[in-house]
Amino acid sequence: SFVLWSMTRFQRQQFALCGKTIVSLRRNVLHEILPKVTALGFRCEEKRSENLVIVRSGGRENRFYLFGGYDEGSAALIQGVTLAGVLFDEAALMPRSFVEQASARCSVSGSKLWFNCNPENPRHWFNEEWVIDREHKKNRLHLHFLLDDNPSLPQEVKERYENMYSGVFRDRYILGKW
Repeated sequence: SFVLWSMTRFQRQQFALCGKTIVSLRRNVLHEILPKVTALGFRCEEKRSENLVIVRSGGRENRFYLFGGYDEGSAALIQGVTLAGVLFDEAALMPRSFVEQASARCSVSGSKLWFNCNPENPRHWFNEEWVIDREHKKNRLHLHFLLDDNPSLPQEVKERYENMYSGVFRDRYILGKW
C-alpha cells in the first residue's frame, strides 16, 4: 500500500523505508514488497551500496531510501533529507529520537507517515504518543489487526500460536493489545 500510494501521488520524490536495521528491513519488507510491486508492473532497481530502491511506472519515478533506526545515533543518519513519506516497520523497536527525526523530514506537501508494530508495554512511548493520541493531534488512522487477520497464516499455524502464549504475551501477540 505504501508503494502504491507513493507512486500514484508523487513524481520524482524521496521516501524512507525504516526498520530496526537495514538487514531486517530487507528481510521483512523488501523481500515481500518488491516481488508484489514487480508483479503489478512496476520496475524496481535496487542499489544496495546506496541503500536505495528506485521504483518506476507509467512515466513516474520515485526513490526509496533504506534506514536503520537501531539506536539514538540513528537519528543523525536521516537528518537533512527531504521526504514525501516514511514507512516505519516495527516502529516500537526504534528509539523515539529516530522516529521523530524521520517524521520531521516529511516536509513535502501531502506527505504521510506509515507505521506498523507489534504491541509492547502499555507505557511505551510509541503507544502513548501515537496509538492512544488522546488529544487527536496526529490526524491519524489507527488500524488494529489480530493474528486471525493475517491471510498468509494457515489455520493450524494460527491455532498453534494461540496455544503457545498465555497472559500478557497472548494479549500482545494474539489479541494485539498494548
